[in-house]
Amino acid sequence: MNRLQTYEIVTLTVSMLLMPFVLSAEKASAWRSPTQSELAGSMSWRKGDPDLYVAAKADFDGDGKEDVARLLINDTENKLGLFVTRSSEKGAAPLLLEAVDNTQAIEVMGIKVAKPGTYKTACGKGYWVCETGEPAVLRLKNPAIDLFSFEKANSYAVWDKKTRRFKTIHMSD
Repeated sequence: MNRLQTYEIVTLTVSMLLMPFVLSAEKASAWRSPTQSELAGSMSWRKGDPDLYVAAKADFDGDGKEDVARLLINDTENKLGLFVTRSSEKGAAPLLLEAVDNTQAIEVMGIKVAKPGTYKTACGKGYWVCETGEPAVLRLKNPAIDLFSFEKANSYAVWDKKTRRFKTIHMSD
């Protein structure tokens, strides 16, 4: 499989947005938590996490306060979204980091905390040649959000202090 094919598969699995954006209150209210019935078909692998892999809590931005990431559903737009609420942004709407154009993706998608440490990225593992600015090795000083498709691709949403935004790093195909 060449790099373009791998990228297309990852893109179909997780439709990456380049930058997070804040939703208006009206748009934010269109998003909801997944129901137990929507998660029922995937409960066998979700049992490994107290939040059923639909929420993750850690200090993602390194400010010393716990932030919360959640997978939410928008029925109107048929989307599954990864949102993060930064505790340092009191009263701010959650940031939409990524979106998938299919609410049924909740059956295979999950999130968890990626702990600080050193990790080889997808390009560092040889899935494709690393592009300019794409790290072969990721050194996390703070926790990151691990967005994954069960037993398939995953990426980390990592807080970038310089740009004050989350950036997506592909960890596997």
